[in-house]
Amino acid sequence: MSAAALTRNSSTRNEDLTTLPLELPIDDRGSVYPLSTHARLKPLFDETIVHPAIIVPARRTAEIRRNLSHVLMQRPKMKDVHEVLPNELLHGEDAKSVRKLALKLSLSTSTARCGATDSIYTDPALRKLLDEVETIRRSTHTVRICYDTFTVDEILRRVLPKSITEVPSSFETAGHLAHINLREDLLPYKHIIGQTMLDKNRGVGIVVNKIGTIENEFRTFPMEILARRQKEGAECSNYGTATELEVELREEGCRFRLDFAKVYWNSRLQFEHRRLVNLIAGKERVANERAAKKKGKKRGREEDENIWCEDYPKVIVADIMAGVGPFSVPLAARFRNITCHANDLNPISFRYLEHNSKLNRCGEKTLITYNMDGRSFVHHLEQQGVWFDHAIMNLPANAPEFLDAFRGWNGFRHKPGGRPLIHVHCFNDKDDEGNCQAVARCERALKCKLDRVTDEVSIHIVRDVSPKKNMVCVSFRMPLAVKEVAKITLTTKH
Repeated sequence: MSAAALTRNSSTRNEDLTTLPLELPIDDRGSVYPLSTHARLKPLFDETIVHPAIIVPARRTAEIRRNLSHVLMQRPKMKDVHEVLPNELLHGEDAKSVRKLALKLSLSTSTARCGATDSIYTDPALRKLLDEVETIRRSTHTVRICYDTFTVDEILRRVLPKSITEVPSSFETAGHLAHINLREDLLPYKHIIGQTMLDKNRGVGIVVNKIGTIENEFRTFPMEILARRQKEGAECSNYGTATELEVELREEGCRFRLDFAKVYWNSRLQFEHRRLVNLIAGKERVANERAAKKKGKKRGREEDENIWCEDYPKVIVADIMAGVGPFSVPLAARFRNITCHANDLNPISFRYLEHNSKLNRCGEKTLITYNMDGRSFVHHLEQQGVWFDHAIMNLPANAPEFLDAFRGWNGFRHKPGGRPLIHVHCFNDKDDEGNCQAVARCERALKCKLDRVTDEVSIHIVRDVSPKKNMVCVSFRMPLAVKEVAKITLTTKH
């Protein structure tokens, strides 16, 4: 489906929008309901429902609520305890001495409509209470519900056709931006979905949808804006500005600024960022960091937050596909012993990498930035005599293939007593027991075998990507045999 078809708005077959769920806009599946449709849908959620209820002694309200929690009314933003109306009081009964508990409509569901056959009063615990205590009696409670009282999931299940069984009620966030991936059958309702998510999440300012795959060398993907939070009197538009898509977020105690449309960022990798940062920094340094912060707070001095023992060995990290710095910035900002050489081919990522370095006060000597091709960067460090302890290669689609840059690497004699650890992120089939495919890709690029014991090969499953694919991190010591392999000739311009 073309981008033009995805963004085309068409008139609907049901102009009055008097019933739910909605139909397809027209027979052309490339057509969508315009964003203005959303406001016209809201009155369709206004409803008055009479719930069953019981009247109980006020002093026993808390006890009865605990015992009957499974049958109490469960509606967002609505109480289940209410005052008893004057016309419901018995002769001589004081309104302060009783309370009304609203119940579910039926035993099967809390969102069932009137006419349910499985009466809530058939519940054994409730029936026993009504039979044994004379002062407890049946009643009703009228509930007025509207759009504001429904959850995202409830709204979309009412709006979308019954044939759509899986509704998109969850999303990922980056700062004020929410990102979703809509299936093709949901595209006619994309603006309604986006606005609903915006309405129900106060921290979200804009909702975008991915409309293509990551195919370019910068790992970015085309996207469209589904809904944005409008200022009063502002005109509605389907297209955003660079300012809207530039976000600021926090991760690992650092601030990151980035343009979500122009650089690669994946919020689902936050735990992998933390894992690798802690692995490289070492558990001792993490403990020391906490102690230093505590000590600094007692003294009232911000500069004490990064006090480190001078006996810690210096650690040098080569972040070959650094992006905007999710690995390098925390390492350089939080640990004085660590120096990061961070590189990214995308000039926009490089610009944000430099900005985030300054934003987190990393220092020009602790975070050195480069805008080069990955292979050229590896050769450049070797030519400059930069012998690193760790190399990070976070380019899941083809990072293993970039290992050919290490063929003929001659840094072993410069690092006596240790070989650098290489951390390569890539995709791997779930049915590949032992993740042999990922290791084999690394071996083919290096043109030498990896011994799982002597080269300390370890494989960490980062996240689930699809029903058949995982993202993994293959870590290993640089094999000694790589120095005997002929170097590649670089043809990439940088």
